[in-house]
Amino acid sequence: MSVSIHSVDSLRTLLELEQVKPDAFLGAGPNLGWGRIYGGQVVSQALRAAGLTVSASHRVHSFHAYFVRAGVETETVLYEVERVRDGKSFTTRQVVAYQAGGAVLNLIASFQADEEGEDVQSRLFPHATPSPDRLESMPTDLFFDHRFVRHGNDPSPRATSWLKVIGDLGDDPMVHACALAYLSDEDLLGVALLPHSLAGDWDSMMNASLDHAVWFHRPVRADQWLLFDLEGSGIANARGHAFARVFTADGLHVATVAQEGLGRARRE
Repeated sequence: MSVSIHSVDSLRTLLELEQVKPDAFLGAGPNLGWGRIYGGQVVSQALRAAGLTVSASHRVHSFHAYFVRAGVETETVLYEVERVRDGKSFTTRQVVAYQAGGAVLNLIASFQADEEGEDVQSRLFPHATPSPDRLESMPTDLFFDHRFVRHGNDPSPRATSWLKVIGDLGDDPMVHACALAYLSDEDLLGVALLPHSLAGDWDSMMNASLDHAVWFHRPVRADQWLLFDLEGSGIANARGHAFARVFTADGLHVATVAQEGLGRARRE
């Protein structure tokens, strides 16, 4: 296989990385005319690269990624994996994503062997949330269906969205975890920066994701509807923070996401 910007027409093909040497993989994405790579692309591909070096007996339970610089969507991305630890219960991988200009992402992921134990859900599905079939799809160039739940004139930094990947992803749990990572970058930065005085006037604001973390609590299918319940925590030192709880349509809390983003007035 030889990856190509022009051959990526679905999330499944986006996650088909080419191994170029031991523990190094090449990924590509669609050329959307944005200039920058969608953050969810490089995060999901980095997680996929990590997973390709881990036994199927271990499932990802969390990752934390730092966006080092903006990626260029017209270039492929090289993912180099470091095998930090292989343990009986837990396995750790670090991935650095590179383009011609240098590193664009640094991700560390932890994988756990299935383990029996208590299963208690403390956070409940948001009350009175309309089902996705009652909502309109938002226009997007990305590989998912996005349906936004409107909250009237609520000024608080929060949002609720239904998201699912377009197309069948098969049954590989690692692919679905990577797909959730892809979905999870949608909306968070906007919610984090809602308290900013320039919120809504995005042309006047310089904004960028700084870091991104996901905790996977339970198995998930990203090609079925998932509810993202997002809330901002505030802004300080030109950085806004938001988190999201992710639920299945039947109310199971499957993941939690957090992101910090830069928000400052553009300099003349």
